[in-house]
Amino acid sequence: MAPDELIDSHVSLVQCTRAVDALIGHESKAEEARNENELLPGKEQNVWLVVTVKKMAPSHKIKPVKIPIKHPIVDPRTTPICLITKDPQREYKDLLEEKGIKFISRVVGISKLKGKFKPYEARRMLLKENGMFLADDRIIPILPKLLGSKWFQAKKQPIPVSLARKDLKGELERAISSTYMHQNQGTCTSIKVGTLSQKPTQILANIKTALPAVISAIKDGWDNIQSLHIKTNSSVSLPIWSCSLDDESGGRWDGLIADAEALSEGEKPSKLSKKEKTAAPAPPPPSIKPEDLKKKRLAEAIVKKKEKTVALKASKSVKAALLGKKVAKS
Repeated sequence: MAPDELIDSHVSLVQCTRAVDALIGHESKAEEARNENELLPGKEQNVWLVVTVKKMAPSHKIKPVKIPIKHPIVDPRTTPICLITKDPQREYKDLLEEKGIKFISRVVGISKLKGKFKPYEARRMLLKENGMFLADDRIIPILPKLLGSKWFQAKKQPIPVSLARKDLKGELERAISSTYMHQNQGTCTSIKVGTLSQKPTQILANIKTALPAVISAIKDGWDNIQSLHIKTNSSVSLPIWSCSLDDESGGRWDGLIADAEALSEGEKPSKLSKKEKTAAPAPPPPSIKPEDLKKKRLAEAIVKKKEKTVALKASKSVKAALLGKKVAKS
């Protein structure tokens, strides 16, 4: 491995290797501590590539971006995979059998989601029992409402696939062997690039394969990237790349400052009234010494107190006069 080898001409492979080794070392110690205190094994830790951008995306995209990786994260032999289809679901079950596709564990139609899996507990169990969800790309827009927010919090959003393809088996295999970037309207996006059950070389190979595709899917590419980190589910983020802090081309504020200047140049001067045009500019406020300012504030406080006392006496005299009138009438 060359010491100056760069991923996508930007990210140091040496820095990535150090970060991956540090994450694995940290998690192995944390797992030992958990095993001493907990009886049940914890969840498998994933490795995430965290991308921070300078400018937010203008809109949220439901459809995820497919990112290729060299070593698949999901293994159909150990991870149940659910396919969500249009109705009737029996038609698609028969299609899978006809194509010899055996790595799909369960097929669920839209009517089943609206009926059998409408209760919260049923949907929660469906989410828990399956490690990955694929869905017919024609029904993707209606799924967020049917599935609920738990799918998105668990980062198990259904992956769109075309069930009309002739090579259906290849289409499903490519979907399972890829990872995905779910673009939001924030400045931070996390992409799963491996698991700690994989070897460090496999995680690094996934980062090398995924990074160019991730950058190309972001508007303005590297010019819009502020920093890159990697982390696990429970660890801190370790930096692998950061843009420069200066104002030169490619700096952290490059683009943001230019946009602000363009906006200020493009703004039309506000129209002034005749009085504002003819009025002389206001003189600058005179400089006041701290001692004089203290005396001024004290004098203002005394005046306010006197005004309050006078107002209170006046209100009392009015009340007394009103009471006197009532007594005279009686």
